Amino acid sequence: MKNTIYAIVIAACILVAVVVFVKTRSGGSSGIDSISDTEQVWVKCKACNAAYEMSKKQYHQQLSEKVQAGGGAAMLMTPPLTCQKCSKNMVFLAEKCPNCNEIFIKGSVPNDFEDRCPKCKHSKTEDIRKARLAGQSQQ
Repeated sequence: MKNTIYAIVIAACILVAVVVFVKTRSGGSSGIDSISDTEQVWVKCKACNAAYEMSKKQYHQQLSEKVQAGGGAAMLMTPPLTCQKCSKNMVFLAEKCPNCNEIFIKGSVPNDFEDRCPKCKHSKTEDIRKARLAGQSQQ
């Protein structure tokens, strides 16, 4: 009798594990398709200095195409996209400084936070970390 109960419990656990696995691994959107069409990102061209917003989904689709066109090999750097203004392959993901509104390529200040503004030196990441540390020291 004990062995029958153990077998039923084990079978139920395996069944639950399979159901959880199937539900979490399939269905639902993921990847580029899960990005909203309304989300925007800033990009900036190193060649002509043009800065503009584009759909985040479009950015990732173009980036995916560039990577696949390159043979799909692992890259150490994000490949540049083609500029809408000058048609050169020199467009990179950018950031708009909330402090001075400067639009700059992420990581343009070497050895610093990638969102450090080269003009006013503001970094939102640094502000968040300082606030977090201040909150911890007050406890």
